Amino acid sequence: MSKSDPSLGQQGPRAGLSRRARDFFILGFCFCSVLFLLAATGELDFIVAFAAMAVLASVAFAYFVGSAAFLPVRSTARTQAPATVTRRLDSVQLLRALPLPAFEVDGDKRIVAFNEHADLILRLDGRVNPRASTVIRSPALLSAIDRIGRGEGDESLSVEVDSGPDETWRAHVSRPTGAEQTLVVLEDLTPVHRAARARSDFLANASHELRTPLTALSGFIETMRGPAKDDTGSWPRFLDIMAGESERMSRLIADLLSLSRIEFSEHISPSEHEDFTKIVLDATEALQPIASERSVTLELVGAEGALPVIAHRDEIMQVVENLLTNALKYTPAGGKVTVFYGNTPSMVEARAKAGHGWREGERMTLLPAAGRPGKPDPSVWLRIEDQGPGIEREHLPRLGERFYRADQSRGGKITGTGLGLAIVKHIMAHHRGGLAVETRLGKGSAFGIWLPAARI
Repeated sequence: MSKSDPSLGQQGPRAGLSRRARDFFILGFCFCSVLFLLAATGELDFIVAFAAMAVLASVAFAYFVGSAAFLPVRSTARTQAPATVTRRLDSVQLLRALPLPAFEVDGDKRIVAFNEHADLILRLDGRVNPRASTVIRSPALLSAIDRIGRGEGDESLSVEVDSGPDETWRAHVSRPTGAEQTLVVLEDLTPVHRAARARSDFLANASHELRTPLTALSGFIETMRGPAKDDTGSWPRFLDIMAGESERMSRLIADLLSLSRIEFSEHISPSEHEDFTKIVLDATEALQPIASERSVTLELVGAEGALPVIAHRDEIMQVVENLLTNALKYTPAGGKVTVFYGNTPSMVEARAKAGHGWREGERMTLLPAAGRPGKPDPSVWLRIEDQGPGIEREHLPRLGERFYRADQSRGGKITGTGLGLAIVKHIMAHHRGGLAVETRLGKGSAFGIWLPAARI
């Protein structure tokens, strides 16, 4: 930025003086003209008129000169704030522009500036210049601020701060060149740590789930090669068990690949226009043979017209098939599985339709829809009710976790990969939709989904 010219600061006073001189001249000229006309018409003596003009000119000149000293002086000093104030204004504006929580600590270890993000993290609650030790609970961060403030440490350093259960931040502490305050910028490491922990748990669970069928296969192979080598009559039974374990591994690997593919593209919203009614009808028709084989009645209740929705057809089809498969799996022979679907003018109504069907049922929202707050988005919904044993209340919060199965509460004899509901949950998150469960012990369970409808 170029330096200002000192002469520019003097233009204001000079212009004011010129205007005042012009005004005085016009006023004096008018008064003298009146005196001259009175003298010319004989109403006033010429000598008296000229004397009055002289007195008027003297008084006007004296007033003009004397009052000029009281004019407000415009100069560059008016726009030049003290260096500390300018630095403070720039600092506050800089902190507000940062997308991360940031605050400044002065030499007295007081927080003198902060942005809104830091206000939420530190819970300042309107306190003015509080001491850092009263709002920061991390000794490591306080020690880093103290070292940087005294100039004993490096120009900048980073420390990790555990601010709560499963919550970790990295604090970047530095003192900018020429500044009197210590700058602290906080970086949220919680998602990174959670992802690392989830990845570790996922690998541990996957290896455990794969190890079980592999152990069974290797055990039966060793048995058939050893003690049962000559007992060919028992081989068909061994081969059936081995075939079941190999199928289980195939399903597990297929589910893992499907889950990885969905997670990879979960941040990208779908863009295809599909008919939700046709997806539900196709999925129901595809599982009708399984329902007939299990002697379970599969009933469909919903609108006959098209329900346009923005979705990936294969993914929503997989959601409906997974929920239907679970319902058929847990419904005893002679029972009934009912599929309800429809559309509503808002997400709230869709959630009520999908997740609130029984007065006495225990219910929980496993995934809230990511709709726009305060705005009614047209939505479609689906609810699948079975007549199985139900799910105990303590299992509801963990439904949708990878490899978690509540089989013990639903009979204990049903096997699966434990990834079906996890896949459903991730697909609904991909579609910015929701997932809910409702259950009645001894009477059945219901899973419901809802997602934004396509705007026509």
